[in-house]
Amino acid sequence: MTFRKKLLCSCVYVLTLGLLCSHAYGQHNLMKIVTLNEVKKQPVQQVLEMVADKGDFYFAYNSNTIPADSLVSISAFKGSVFSLLDRLLGNDYEFKEVPGYIVLRNAPGKFYITAEIESAKGKQAIIKGYVNELPSLKPVSRASVYEHNQLISAMTNDHGYFELKLKNKDVSILLKASKENYRDTALYLLPEINIAGKGRDQRYDYYPDNDNGVEHSRFARFFISSRQLMQGINLGNFFASRPYQISLTPGLSTHGMYNSQIIDHFSLNLIGGYTAGIKGLEMAGVFNVNRKDVSFIQIAGVFNVVGGNTKGIQLAGVYNNVRSKGSGLQIAGIANNNDSMDGLQIAGLVNRTKGVAGSQLSGSVNIAEKVKGFQIGLLLNVADSSDYPVGIINLIKNGEKTFSLSTDESLLNHLEFRSGGRVLYSIIGIGYRPGHNPAKYAYEVGLGGRLIDRRNFTLNLELVTRNLIDFKTRNGQFNSARVLNTIRLNRHFRIISGPTFNFSTTYSEDGMEIKGWKFKESLHSRNRIKTLYGGFNAGLQFVL
Repeated sequence: MTFRKKLLCSCVYVLTLGLLCSHAYGQHNLMKIVTLNEVKKQPVQQVLEMVADKGDFYFAYNSNTIPADSLVSISAFKGSVFSLLDRLLGNDYEFKEVPGYIVLRNAPGKFYITAEIESAKGKQAIIKGYVNELPSLKPVSRASVYEHNQLISAMTNDHGYFELKLKNKDVSILLKASKENYRDTALYLLPEINIAGKGRDQRYDYYPDNDNGVEHSRFARFFISSRQLMQGINLGNFFASRPYQISLTPGLSTHGMYNSQIIDHFSLNLIGGYTAGIKGLEMAGVFNVNRKDVSFIQIAGVFNVVGGNTKGIQLAGVYNNVRSKGSGLQIAGIANNNDSMDGLQIAGLVNRTKGVAGSQLSGSVNIAEKVKGFQIGLLLNVADSSDYPVGIINLIKNGEKTFSLSTDESLLNHLEFRSGGRVLYSIIGIGYRPGHNPAKYAYEVGLGGRLIDRRNFTLNLELVTRNLIDFKTRNGQFNSARVLNTIRLNRHFRIISGPTFNFSTTYSEDGMEIKGWKFKESLHSRNRIKTLYGGFNAGLQFVL
């Protein structure tokens, strides 16, 4: 007798995973009785929403494979949700039930599994078998086959053949096969001893589709093999939990190829790993890639890429990428990139958040849509809304950008650019002092804040540091606190004026004269003259 015939004679198979779902979860929602009035030419999506509201659950489906926009008409109906779905969608679809959801899946293809326990060594069992299509009996390649309780997986070759090495030979074995566009199928194999078995019923959680998943990230896909991506497509959004996993690289893991379907409490990736998610701690020498959510601590020597949400602390030597919402603390040596972030981002160069951000701190650039807290970047801050930006240039959509031309008590004429949010703004400027003064040129940086903000009047407090130079003698340094009144003339022009309080450091041999109202002046070592004095600032401001 051929090996293949032995397989056919030694197996007892079950054709649909729907029966297994009823065993694991009890067809609670599918068996609910719903009543609908007559429906005339309504989109499938709207009918599904009506059923979901009546049954107090959600439908999950891919709009590319479910005809959500198709118009349907249904006569008055009273019966089970399953019967209604079968009438609405037909035989090419299967319905899976998980807590809170009914998953609709286009699966016109059907196959079956044949397998046997070929040999057993110690506590290990070797399962060999085939996956074939119905009714043609053609082999099905690249189908994912896994053991339900031990979470050991394999993928069929071009001949539909697979092989699994299981850890415990003395328990009943539940094989499941999945492939895109095919109905999930399962097979029970009973051991020769201990028929009752000691295996545990592994509970699977379901995550709704996330269009931002790592499968759509070119950066992450570079580190993930095509077989692992196919595994994720075949097995979909059903995920199991395990206490730990250890990986050398993606695929070389204690969970094998099934790693992308398991949420671990502890994950150690010596080089890098690819897991479903983390609820605990994950560390990697180089990188971590996660399909879904991560909490509470994630550390990588180079980068982290997360397809779902993060909660807690995320650290990377170079780069963090969260393709959904992050919360907590995120630190990267170079850059952080999030869909949204509720917490603090710290990066050596760039923080980027597509949506709402908590607070951002970087050595160069911060970008967000809306910032709830502060935004500190050495060079540039960009946002639609950010009340507390601190940087050389702040491009805030609901803030202000102005140029002003003004003079002070020493007749130093300065051109200044102010940019920022509704509360804080930054100041950069250059200046020139005519005449025979020893220091004719100036540059300055500063920070300002609005104390009173009315339609035609504002009162601002500014802290500015300025250096006067002539490229020959030593610089004179001036630190000033300005109280500026701003009076609005029209949409674009304002008058600015107000007193200043200044502290200067100059050198006696430079002959730099301090003008204004001197409060205190003293001579220090190396001929440094320190002066505390008052002055004024007045000019015209142009609003962009």
